[in-house]
Formats: sequence, structure tokens, C-alpha cells
Amino acid sequence: MQAWQAETFGEPEQVLEKVERELRELRDDEVEIEVHAAGVGLPDALMLAGNYPAVRKPPVMPGQEVVGTVLRAGAEARVRPGERVMSMTQFARRVGGFGEVCFGQARWAMPVPDAMPDEQAAGFMVPFHTGWEGLVRRGGLAAGENLLVLGAAGSSGSAAIQIGKALGATVIATVSSAQKADFCRELGADAVINYRDVAIDEGVLEATQGRGVDVVYDPVGGSAYDAATRCVARDARIILIGYSSGSWPQVDPLDVVLKSYSVVGGFMGAVTVDEALEHHRAMMKLVEAGSLRVPIDQVFDFDGVPQAIARVGRNEAVGKVVVRVKG
Repeated sequence: MQAWQAETFGEPEQVLEKVERELRELRDDEVEIEVHAAGVGLPDALMLAGNYPAVRKPPVMPGQEVVGTVLRAGAEARVRPGERVMSMTQFARRVGGFGEVCFGQARWAMPVPDAMPDEQAAGFMVPFHTGWEGLVRRGGLAAGENLLVLGAAGSSGSAAIQIGKALGATVIATVSSAQKADFCRELGADAVINYRDVAIDEGVLEATQGRGVDVVYDPVGGSAYDAATRCVARDARIILIGYSSGSWPQVDPLDVVLKSYSVVGGFMGAVTVDEALEHHRAMMKLVEAGSLRVPIDQVFDFDGVPQAIARVGRNEAVGKVVVRVKG
């Protein structure tokens, strides 16, 4: 089968090559999937750059999330051949999603509603399951609370906006351009702060009449995290998701204690099998009700994988980038 992989670390358009490869034997904790479409995320760019913990050395076969038809199912799978599923892939085992066939993680192979198009399903799993784990299970976001979403125009942030609104929160989004501000308002954000014009903490305090936010969803890190700590309410929860800024937050324990807020990790890979299925069922109900959707930035064909990953790595995407593999 054909698949994209890189033998060295570097820029996607320089190191990725389309190759013919044979799949190894299927393991009990895997499913073999004929890939219809694959979602593109910042981790794909990070792993190609050699800056992702789960992929420490080449070769690199990126692609964390796919939708497709199950060809074979390992003993631990809850799905069967012929079913259409969305799944996390075995990218860390070098069988990622930018191939005609991939191996998915059996625990993360989830059914897809018939009415959900492939492009939507391909880009759903990572941002929305991460958002649900962070905001619902770890963050305990409640109706009526103020939620601050950093990096809100990306795939992770746009999922958090929608989950926050579905839970009844007031959502404040941070962006870097007028185009991204309009995008977040269309998703339902109640207030949007362009941090190139207004400091994040100043904008939040103005939007909340000085009260601050109850929950911060942070896929950015760096100075954005620092700004968020200056506008949290008492008993706030800051959910650490990622480091799109290039650096993880530097947590100041004294500040945490004096302001009485919590810093919490939100990682979808830490949930149990039963929790993952419970979260998925809850979100699929919201999808069917029209409350959650994947806002598509751009759909690339299979030959455009390097350009798709580069677009995400350069922070040019507004929403989710998807690659159509089949059809």
C-alpha cells in the first residue's frame, strides 16, 4: 500500500515521501483500517520536526486520526470488519493515518453515525475527545461558568468553544486576527479577544466585569498561559492541553496557592476504555443534535499531505485541515 513517511526529521515538504510498504502482522490491540480520510493536527508537524514525545526517532509516519472501513480486527477490538469507524492510529508504532491502509488503536476505534461525512469524522476524534476529557472530566465545567479558550481558532480550540457552549458556559476566545475572530463568533463564542490589539488578561477582565474566568482551556502554553493566570477567578481550573507556542507553561506554585486556582492536565490517552466509549456516545448525541461539528479549514487530496501538514505547522489553518485518501 502507499503511505507517506519521513526517514529524517525536518520540514514536511522536504522530508515526507510517498512510499510503497507492507504492513506487519496485526496485533490484538489494533484494527486494520482502509482509510477514507485523515485529520491533520499540530502533532503531525511536531513529530516530523523531532519535537513530539511519542515519536523520538525516525522513520516517522504521521497521521493521528482517521475514518475508514475496518478490514481486520484484533482480539481486543469492539468493532468488526465492514464497520465504518473513526480511530486514533498507531502512529507511535510507525503505522500512521496518511496511508491507504493504517492500523488503528482498538480502544479508540469508535462507530460513526451514518449521516456524518468522512471529512467531519476524520477530524473529530483528537480535538473533541481531548476537549471533552479536559473540560468535562478533568475541568468540571458547569453551566453558567466563564470559560477562556486560548488559541481558539485552531482545531483544538474550536472544539472547546463548541463543547463549552453545549455545556452552558460563557465562552471567551483568544485569536490573532480579525478573520479568526469572526470564525470563533460563528462557532458561538460570546466574546473574542484579538491579543494583537488587547492583552489577554485585560480583555478577559473587561469581558467578565472584573470577575475573571472559572476555567481556562490551554493548548498554547508560553506567554498565553502567563496571561491567563492574571485573570482567573477564585477556585479556577487551568486545563493544560498542549504547547502550540513552542513551550509548555512555567507553573508558579506560589501564584497557584495565593490565587487559589488549580492547574490540571487534560490528556485523552489517559482515559479508560469505558470512559472513552461513554464520552463518545455523549458527543455523538450532540453531533446528531447539531451542537458539535468539525469546522473544516481545507481538504487536501492524498498527494497534498506535505502541504497540509505544513499549513497546520505554520498556524495558517482556521479550523481543521483534512486529507481525503479514498475517492
